[in-house]
Amino acid sequence: MTNIAYILIPALPFVAFLIIALRSRWLGEKSHRLATPAVTGSFILSVLACIDVYQNGARSIPLYSLINVGNLAVEASLYVDAITAVLLLLVTGVGGLVHVFSSRYMQADPRYARFFAVIALFTSAMIMLVMSANLLMLFMFWEIMGLCSYLLISHWSSRSSACNAATKAFLVNGVADVGLAFGIYLAWDTFGTVNIQEILTAAPNYTDQTVNLFRGFFGLDWQVPILSLIALLLFVGPLGKSAQIPFHVWLPFAMEAPTPVSALIHAGTMVNAGVYLLIRMGPLYLLAPNIMIIVAILGGLTAVFAAIVALTQFDIKRILAYSTISQLGFMVLACGVGAYGAALFHLLTHGAMKSFLFLSAGSALESLGEAHHGEPGASPRTKATRQHLPLYAGALILALIPPLVIFSGPYERLWTASQLIQSQVFFWGFGLATVFFTAFYLFQGIMEIFKPPGRIDWHEGFRPGMMRPQLFSASLLLGLMPMTAGLAAFLVIIWSGFLEFISPALPITEHLTTQTTGWTPTNILIGIGIATAGWALAFLFHAFPGCPSERWEERKKTLYVFFLNRGYFDEIYEVMVIRPYSRFSAWLWRVIDLGTIDRVYMTSAHATGTISRWLWRGIDVFLIDRPANRLATALFKMSARLSKVVDVKKTTQSELLRIMLVILVMLLILLVVVETLLSVILH
Repeated sequence: MTNIAYILIPALPFVAFLIIALRSRWLGEKSHRLATPAVTGSFILSVLACIDVYQNGARSIPLYSLINVGNLAVEASLYVDAITAVLLLLVTGVGGLVHVFSSRYMQADPRYARFFAVIALFTSAMIMLVMSANLLMLFMFWEIMGLCSYLLISHWSSRSSACNAATKAFLVNGVADVGLAFGIYLAWDTFGTVNIQEILTAAPNYTDQTVNLFRGFFGLDWQVPILSLIALLLFVGPLGKSAQIPFHVWLPFAMEAPTPVSALIHAGTMVNAGVYLLIRMGPLYLLAPNIMIIVAILGGLTAVFAAIVALTQFDIKRILAYSTISQLGFMVLACGVGAYGAALFHLLTHGAMKSFLFLSAGSALESLGEAHHGEPGASPRTKATRQHLPLYAGALILALIPPLVIFSGPYERLWTASQLIQSQVFFWGFGLATVFFTAFYLFQGIMEIFKPPGRIDWHEGFRPGMMRPQLFSASLLLGLMPMTAGLAAFLVIIWSGFLEFISPALPITEHLTTQTTGWTPTNILIGIGIATAGWALAFLFHAFPGCPSERWEERKKTLYVFFLNRGYFDEIYEVMVIRPYSRFSAWLWRVIDLGTIDRVYMTSAHATGTISRWLWRGIDVFLIDRPANRLATALFKMSARLSKVVDVKKTTQSELLRIMLVILVMLLILLVVVETLLSVILH
């Protein structure tokens, strides 16, 4: 695959953006006919690039000299390795689907062409971000994506809520991007380059170098490892882009954008940029373990908090938004413990799944509404049965799928490829917790779906008139076993091939052929035992419901209200940031703007006007206009007399000379007077 083909991957959507933006009135609702093929072409080239990288390895593509000033020399170039290749598939694949979906979804929109121009630019910017070979180019397209997100979220600008949401997203990301900019500057100042691969290669030589944060401030001394400071500053950018605590508040409000935009932002492009930066700079973070702890803590808090908040929301797009935040937190957590392979795989699978959920949410709601408002004559199936065992057995079989999947050898290597002890600890901790709670809520979900209102005593089974779920018939229960085994085998093949493909680009300290114990009977039995325990606990709660105390009920209400209000993060920002900032701005306007700047300006203007009036009266009127008027009057009178006395035809030559001499003397006198006035004025 040639370098031109790689360049065309971001160039095709960008050219589509330029043409649509310049000829929007001419294209109108035909804009998608240009944008969709462009992104589709980028997807086809991305597939070819993925194959080329798999066969020939990473490729660096120089373009031109971007900046060459003093010590700053930046070469615009592209870098494509396994990480870039798989992300190109996600970005262009999801982007192409969003373009196709938008061609129908945005019909009759008055700004149809503008919409397609912006999403084409958005897609091109994300492609260039993942292909950028240096941090400066990455930051440039990072900011272009922020601008595009503002334009897309505020697409329906007639709604004030959309404008407020766009402003919120732009400001929150802008604040976080300040930290990223400082991190890039410090990286250049330390390594003398902004090329990512050169930085990662040189980073091990700077592990002992420190910087004094209080240099120049009262002689204080606080030495901080330079790599830790760079890693921390670079992490501030992903906190905003990937919506991590405390910068997560913008993402739920981004739902004011059209649904295709939500799919593009939440699945294929913007929110994945932060996780990509952490994966790309993984070797640097491995040299700063204290910062990795911060990354893991914030990612874990975000994952847990957003997951709980999602359970209390009612709007489906808001639920999906908090689900996205939770999954992004899980990816950041994986990066914080060195599980970059698991984070990358999770990023890809989550992007594909979440784009499908966003694009299909409207159809699902419409179908659900039709089902709830069907024909009056329709009635549910009613067949008497007391066979409640298929429900329990089905829930148990479904609960046993996660341990077979999670504790497979290839998936464990996705987590433990970096050979860090914390990655193994978190793998087992989160793996076992996932298995337990999945079994718990699977049981509860099945029992809630397939039972009528009201509690059913476990020993009575299903009374006559209750619906029997055909999903858990005996034949299907027997069929689930080979299906589960086949699914596990398929995932093992996928994970093994994926890990083999991306391993050259991951910061791995040992060879990947290190043996793991993922398929040992002990590990499988532990996972199955935890899943069975979760299923059994849910069964006990369902069969023997207790009566909670009043104190527990009050605590549940308090917690529910707390998470229903999203942890009051917006209110805290309102009280601690927005209101003080607004009051401080009002004070600056009154005291500095009106009281100082405007007053000085008005005083200066008044003084200037007074001085100008005095100069007009004292200099212009008395010293210039009055003498000039008098001299002009005298000359006029003299001319009139001369015209009466002198007759050229009758005047002798001697008389003419006498008259000319008088006129010359008067001119000399006039010149002396003018020179005197000018000298007085100038001095």
